Amino acid sequence: METERKLTGGSNGYYKVYVQLPTSPGIKPYTAECNDIIESLEMTPAEANVFKATWRKAAARLGNGKPGNSDLYDAEKVVFFGKRQVVQARYHLENKRRGESF
Repeated sequence: METERKLTGGSNGYYKVYVQLPTSPGIKPYTAECNDIIESLEMTPAEANVFKATWRKAAARLGNGKPGNSDLYDAEKVVFFGKRQVVQARYHLENKRRGESF
């Protein structure tokens, strides 16, 4: 009997994935967690939101979806935060051309 997953705001199984065949030679199978990757890559909030939405969409296809979530919702998040990344990239490019620093 499958138990119902509850939303807690904390770490959840749908943000974890077991990597059976790591790409790099000599690396043993391991469990990767979405947030560990986000923090290790020092993603911006917009990047992290795109990554998490894509992660949830893929996890749902594997039967490990976030309760109450939908494919459309995550697709809309990817579009919204993707557009934010474009706005931010243009802003930084323009300010770099002007010689402004942050």
